[in-house]
Amino acid sequence: IGAGPAGPRTATLQALETIKRMDVIVAYEKHVKLFADYVANKPVLFDPWTGIWDYKGKDQWNLSKEELARFKVERFRIRDERVEQIERVLAEGKDVGLLDSGNPCLYGPSHWYAEQFDPHDLVIVPGMGCDAAAMAALGKSTIPAHKTRFVIQTAPFSLMGWRMEDRQILKDLTRYDSTMILYMALWKSQEVFAALKEALPPDMPCAVVYWAGHPDRERVLRGRLADMEQKVAADKEKFMGLLLIGRFLEGKPYESAMKEGEKHLE
Repeated sequence: IGAGPAGPRTATLQALETIKRMDVIVAYEKHVKLFADYVANKPVLFDPWTGIWDYKGKDQWNLSKEELARFKVERFRIRDERVEQIERVLAEGKDVGLLDSGNPCLYGPSHWYAEQFDPHDLVIVPGMGCDAAAMAALGKSTIPAHKTRFVIQTAPFSLMGWRMEDRQILKDLTRYDSTMILYMALWKSQEVFAALKEALPPDMPCAVVYWAGHPDRERVLRGRLADMEQKVAADKEKFMGLLLIGRFLEGKPYESAMKEGEKHLE
């Protein structure tokens, strides 16, 4: 169930109604609290994310070679054990709802479990992603926007590899006018901006929307590629932010695109 980025106010009516209809819930504590009025007294089967990104309390990035080897086995054992738990509940004729943040089909970890089930037994309820909330916070058209040809939604490690060594693909993409939306870009911000500076001009507009969709925490940090690295480094938040890059942040991008389009009518 796509639960949106910040609780019931950014969830769809379909999502809220589905949570109410479920017999059993799979969710982490924060979601249980945010959706308490909808979860009500339903049993919560487990927290789906414990043991998937960490091993015995240690983050997967901080494991020794021996711990990493054990982690690779353990996370699948945990996954399979939890899938069996869900299957037992389904066998009783009950419905299980797994709550996933934002859009469950865009960097949605719920597929870690969903892919283990027969597609006929699975329904994915769409949810608003943090990208939609971030665009609204910026108040700009990402496309049409000036001469923008496409919107790129990715994460640095998806685009350039975990060590961000494949810089050529970034250079190839930035040959064309585009809007870039980068997920999970803040935790390795120095490496990310080093790559961006190789491919884009220093005056390229940038913005980070922190805690997109959270009414009490959302804020926007703006700059240019030349100074954005320093601004991001000085901020205390190192993960919960979406990085957006492109000329759409300047002027009236939609009006400009319409005028550009008119040229093709002549």
